[in-house]
Amino acid sequence: MSEQESFHQYIWGLLLIGFGMLLFKLLMTGHIENFIAPKMRGFTYFTLIVSFALGVFQVWSHPKQQSCACGHHEEQTRFGKGLIYALFLFPIVSGFLFSNAALDGSVAAKRGVTLAGTTSSQQQAGGNDAVSSLLTDAEENPQLLPQTAPPGYYEKLEKKLLSQQHITVNDADYMSVMDVIGKDVMGFKGKGITFIGFVHREPDLDQNTIILARYGITCCTADASVLGMMATGQNVSSLEQGDWVQITGTLGDTIYIDTLLPIVSIQSVKKISAPETPYVYQQFQ
Repeated sequence: MSEQESFHQYIWGLLLIGFGMLLFKLLMTGHIENFIAPKMRGFTYFTLIVSFALGVFQVWSHPKQQSCACGHHEEQTRFGKGLIYALFLFPIVSGFLFSNAALDGSVAAKRGVTLAGTTSSQQQAGGNDAVSSLLTDAEENPQLLPQTAPPGYYEKLEKKLLSQQHITVNDADYMSVMDVIGKDVMGFKGKGITFIGFVHREPDLDQNTIILARYGITCCTADASVLGMMATGQNVSSLEQGDWVQITGTLGDTIYIDTLLPIVSIQSVKKISAPETPYVYQQFQ
């Protein structure tokens, strides 16, 4: 192996170590959940160990032989090698600088929103191409599909929620609760509810009606879908797209895109900071 080849092996080793260090930082800070679902952590630990081990091996074992010193090999490969290194170095540096970045409310306008109470076919009929694309991706890649609920899970959850006069939705069961309420709109009518989310506005809704949404993640942010519930009240007219709020109100019913949907009549709304982990995941607890 020439001195030049030895140098490239050394650089690849440093890149692998850098990638491993990035994964370590994301795992230790918890920012890894800005990119992948918690169920994927095991794969991340495995990748971290393998990357770091291979990087150390590359750096430790690279030979130090003398090259032919003619120079023509270096001229032929310098630009190409530099470009390849830059392609690998850029995401590593970006990850250290911007690892806490998360999807914001502006993305919802591009991806479309899946409202509680709608099916995938109804969303597609309403022009939600983003949701249609996500469903197609999941069909082609089964690992992107949501986890299967334990037998009787939704029945038990619905019974529990119906027994409560006021429902407080937390991150752990956000997706499941929205699903249950959406499937029994009239059954939950009149019950109180409190939950948080970011404000999303649709052009065909008035200023007093918003969609309070969250990003739901199955595998990673690439498959993130926007899940939300309609809410109405005069105290939301000043809220802007992407504002994070907590609302408390009473569940009711409405018709939107020819579909019966739940809607919250807002009693109180409070602006809040974006949560440390802004995403919600399908978890059956």
